[in-house]
Amino acid sequence: MLRVDDSINKRRVKISYILLNFIDFCLFIISILTVLLITNKENNLPIVGIVIIGFSLYLCFKVRNNQKLLFLFAIIGFINISIGFSDGILKGMHVAPWQIELRESVYNLYTAKSIILFSSIVNLFLSYSWINEKAVSLSTAEINRKNNPIIAYVGLLVIYIIILAGYDVNTLAGDSYVSNSNPLIEYAIVIFAVIWLYSNNNVIANTLLRFYAFLYVLYSLSFGDRSAAFLMILLYYLLYIGKKQKLSIKKIVLLALFAITLSNLIAVYRANPYLDLFSLITDTIQRGVYSDTVSYSYYASITITAAYHISDTFLPFAEYLKSWIVGGSNSEFSNLANYIKENYNLLYNVGGGLYTSYFYFGFGYLGVIFGSVLLGGVLRIVYSYNNYLTIFYQILIPVLSVRWYLYGPTSLYRSIFIVSTVLLLTCFIFDRIVRNKNISKKNQTKII
Repeated sequence: MLRVDDSINKRRVKISYILLNFIDFCLFIISILTVLLITNKENNLPIVGIVIIGFSLYLCFKVRNNQKLLFLFAIIGFINISIGFSDGILKGMHVAPWQIELRESVYNLYTAKSIILFSSIVNLFLSYSWINEKAVSLSTAEINRKNNPIIAYVGLLVIYIIILAGYDVNTLAGDSYVSNSNPLIEYAIVIFAVIWLYSNNNVIANTLLRFYAFLYVLYSLSFGDRSAAFLMILLYYLLYIGKKQKLSIKKIVLLALFAITLSNLIAVYRANPYLDLFSLITDTIQRGVYSDTVSYSYYASITITAAYHISDTFLPFAEYLKSWIVGGSNSEFSNLANYIKENYNLLYNVGGGLYTSYFYFGFGYLGVIFGSVLLGGVLRIVYSYNNYLTIFYQILIPVLSVRWYLYGPTSLYRSIFIVSTVLLLTCFIFDRIVRNKNISKKNQTKII
């Protein structure tokens, strides 16, 4: 009787997966139709904005039972919802006047549609059967941490140096849009996670890590760099707090509302520090889900999208991809937003650019498809295994998602998959050598 019931249940599950996959396929068709059939007129921005919001909410609901994926798509979802509402439905009501001309062009629609195409393709990779049966969802409490004082203290020395060298002090206390593009800020996050991995039961190292997290957030906020502060807050939560609590969509929503309110409060205060308390609160509430960080970055995406239609961008895009491997310190193409600003008239921006726009820069919508398939495949691989490397990636991908989704994919494909891999393997080999030497010494002692 039990075998019959099991067979019936398996059949029901299989049928439900087929139906759910059909829904995902229909959503993909809707995205294609939106891209192809909705004309590139400013009046259609609200429709595109609504579709963006719909896809974002659906992806969050879909991955709700996987903690790391939920964090990832909640962050991407917040960014997309802010764009869909503020830059789509409201047509950029809060934006700076110098942005209006380009926002009223067809390039705005190309950029917004790219988000829809991206969301629908990534969604296809995250099938319900994979999420429920194969995707890894380990808490940090389940990670096998090691104790290597040399790695821990050398790492601590490096990140404390980085925090002093990672910002240009000339930008301190300015009232303009600030987001640090220095890769050292991201590398500090990577090194912080490595130190945590190699400081198990090391009270001094963990105390210094906690203090560093506080210092990092305080220092970033003093420059007005909310995105950098958010990276550390999220990493600290995952490593030290989140392992004791189970995350839910309800908690995510509450955290998001708090984060949005705090971020907007800081933005309003920096714009006018002489406002009275009532005006400060009123202006903050009026912003709703609008985020100036997201909106400015979205505008940079529009300029990057426009460049593809103005000139041949194949070689600059190839140089940009090359910078993932060799680094971008000596390349003008490593930061496409800055490259666009300096080489194209009327395409001024203040930095950033969505993940999708960087691939659009190379091949238009075909580039967006390539970038979406690449990310979907990466997520599918990384979250299917629980080995030494993939567990580390599962932490860093959502933590650095603000950077690689909002400011360009370099943070994902270089900072995480190249820099952190080299760093982790180096630490792994060093730790093994130290342990083998200690074992050899113990054996010699026993022989004597």
